[in-house]
This record gives sequence, structure tokens and C-alpha cells, in this order.
Amino acid sequence: MSQSFEYYMWSPHPKAKVYKRFTGDIPVELKDNEVITVEGNRYVYAGKITWVETSAKSDTDEQPLDGLIVQNSYLTVKTNSLKKFSTGDIIDLPRDTQFGGMWIITDGISTDMIYTPKPVQTYQYLPLSSVG
Repeated sequence: MSQSFEYYMWSPHPKAKVYKRFTGDIPVELKDNEVITVEGNRYVYAGKITWVETSAKSDTDEQPLDGLIVQNSYLTVKTNSLKKFSTGDIIDLPRDTQFGGMWIITDGISTDMIYTPKPVQTYQYLPLSSVG
């Protein structure tokens, strides 16, 4: 039996929108019978979540390709949502907050549980990286 209620959480922020990522791998044939796979990401609106930041926003410069320096921001948020989040899902934080904009969930999602006597999910912690 799965949990059907969300643990209460107060937040000073408006709710954020969640977009689930769905991938479709498309094989593409090149010259000389070489085949590569192109990942097609599609995002679908999955609802809203209550959230609050648990870490300060940190801004850094990264170099994903040699010679290309880009700015990026990181943030961790806490939510009481029972949704199943995955790496690559997008969280749209409201524009009227200091963190407003699109953020992508990165590796390191964690979940807090309490035991009463069955395990009950309380909060999920979502590490986010700025989309741009």
C-alpha cells in the first residue's frame, strides 16, 4: 500500500511547476552503416509542488567544453510532494522569488522518512542546477 497523504509543510513561496522528462531514443543511420542514437527529450507538465530552499544559491563558472566558460547556479529545495522525481526533470520556480526561473534536477535526490510504525515519507530534497 502506498502513502496517500502529503506531510504538512509551510512555505513563504508560491507553488512551483514540475515538468517530467520523457526520453525517446531515435536511432539514426549514418554513412558506412554506422548507427548513432539521438535522445529526444520531451517535457510534460506534472503539477505543482510546495517548496522551500534548504541551501543558499551558489553561482559558479563551469567549463563543459574546452575554452567555453559558462555561468551556472546551484540550489537545493525541500518539498513535501509524493511525486516521483527523476534526474533531468524541470522545476519552474515562480518568477516573483529570488530563485525564479527554470531549474533542472541533478543527481543526489534524497528522501526523509519517519516510522510510525510503517515508514512515512516526510520531505524530498532536490538538488537543482540552473537551466539558463
